[in-house]
Amino acid sequence: MEAHKLDFEADYDQWRSAKLESWPNAISKSGFVSINDPQNLMSTEIGNLHSQCADTNFALYRLSDPSLGTKEAIRCMVKQLGMVQLDKNLCADNDSISTLKVMELDRASGYIPYTENALNWHTDGYYNDFSQHIRSFLLHCAQCAEDGGENIFINHELIYIRLHDQDPRLSSALMQADAMTIPANLEKGTEIRGAKTGPVFYRDAETNALQMRYTARTRSILWKEDALVRKAVQEIKTTLKEEQNVLRYTLQPGEGLICNNILHGRTAFTNGSMSSGERVMYRVRSYNRLFDNY
Repeated sequence: MEAHKLDFEADYDQWRSAKLESWPNAISKSGFVSINDPQNLMSTEIGNLHSQCADTNFALYRLSDPSLGTKEAIRCMVKQLGMVQLDKNLCADNDSISTLKVMELDRASGYIPYTENALNWHTDGYYNDFSQHIRSFLLHCAQCAEDGGENIFINHELIYIRLHDQDPRLSSALMQADAMTIPANLEKGTEIRGAKTGPVFYRDAETNALQMRYTARTRSILWKEDALVRKAVQEIKTTLKEEQNVLRYTLQPGEGLICNNILHGRTAFTNGSMSSGERVMYRVRSYNRLFDNY
């Protein structure tokens, strides 16, 4: 059985065992995959990244020379990982790569990733249409903050397992087509994106992989008035507070994360007074799952 394929009836027990065994190893042995040239990945580098993503839906990498982590190099790198269809969100640059740093004046200043504030648990693009579902993303550190900015993440599959083990009705409740609604996005009274209703968990139509859409920001989500949905949501919140399942790391210059859109967040940070103390991250979102053609 391929690691990302899941038949919820026939393969669940085998899939569950594999996921529960692999995540503790990911936390205790979260070594970085060394990358010599991001524009020309070696087969061994791709293989190491692929192997870890197959087990845990994420991999950490470290460039041999941080100065090689230019935007052009990152764009070349993601193509080699199978991230071909890139998402150009509202604040992305023309090359579909978002430069995440503190913005005080323009449109981006209204969105938390472009502030020093903590970024609560979420999956990327949870507000997108299903035709533009974010299946993977890359986050590359060009410069870390003077203080803070720690990344937190957990494989969303563990959340599903937790719910299903407690009561299969909880996981099923969050697979309802109307389990959650993301309110419309308004800028200065103008609607730039309509409200989106859909499930939290679902099997991706293209890859059959288990996907998740979620945000812990209460003002950014409306839950279905359903007792099982409410209980499931509370269980998610409880699970995310249990540190033994959460991986924490502050990315350093030249380091990055690739993942199949797992749950993640970020602590608040403080920029330094010099440009060298300004936190700058490059983010690439894709409609493709990592290594889906491998």
